[in-house]
Amino acid sequence: MKNYPIISKNRLKYYSKLLQKKYRQSERRFLVEGMNIVQEAINSDWDVESVVFCSDSDVNEKQIKVLGNKKSVKKFEVFAASPKDFGKLSDTITSQGIIAVVRMKNILLESILEKLSKHSIIIALDNVTDPGNVGTIIRTCDWFGVYCVLLGEGTVELYNPKVIRSTMGGIFHLPIIPEVNLVSLIHDLHKKNFKVITTIQEGGILLNKFLFKDRNLIIFGNEARGVSEEIEKLSDETITIPKFGLSESLNVAIACGIILNTAKTFNI
Repeated sequence: MKNYPIISKNRLKYYSKLLQKKYRQSERRFLVEGMNIVQEAINSDWDVESVVFCSDSDVNEKQIKVLGNKKSVKKFEVFAASPKDFGKLSDTITSQGIIAVVRMKNILLESILEKLSKHSIIIALDNVTDPGNVGTIIRTCDWFGVYCVLLGEGTVELYNPKVIRSTMGGIFHLPIIPEVNLVSLIHDLHKKNFKVITTIQEGGILLNKFLFKDRNLIIFGNEARGVSEEIEKLSDETITIPKFGLSESLNVAIACGIILNTAKTFNI
């Protein structure tokens, strides 16, 4: 394999700190791990700073060259790391041996809301704390062409490594705004003719009888407690997925997929 430079101790130390939230926030950078999601990052309009691969992995020179030869050519550095050093960057048990360092984007909510189309679905998460759920919801929203995803205060950090992995590249495909004040957002979207919908486990309008509008804000709540009482009071409608079995609850990410399938079918 071509002799790529070995990552320096200082750079390794700097990048390894990005596994901690406080350093991701202060440095405005995060790590993505795995060949597919690294390629997604490079093919997106996000800024990739560097790529680090494990010298003892299955990553080969041809794959490294392909990373830098996409149509959306980006200039980024490539470093090799020993298995021991690479392990200081990896957050997975079985790593594919490649990590990218990506700079965070500053996406303004105001600019996103200025470009709304007639048919728009926005998903908001109110204190959803499980990283896998949040990442899967983002991936699901990407599949269904949701306009944007808004992470309310108290929801797990967008750049948490498990969130990133669970999005399967979806983080690079649609606008996602973290730390949104959902109460203020609801007031703003009411002015833009949105129907504000909260999802509840029981007692809402059954999904198969619900009429969506052209513009819908759908809010999903905490895995255990649901949507907060304050936000539920501000909503226009509450909806419930019909239950036919004996299970106590439905996973929030699965519920998101079921509701989006119904909402998108209505808008089509």
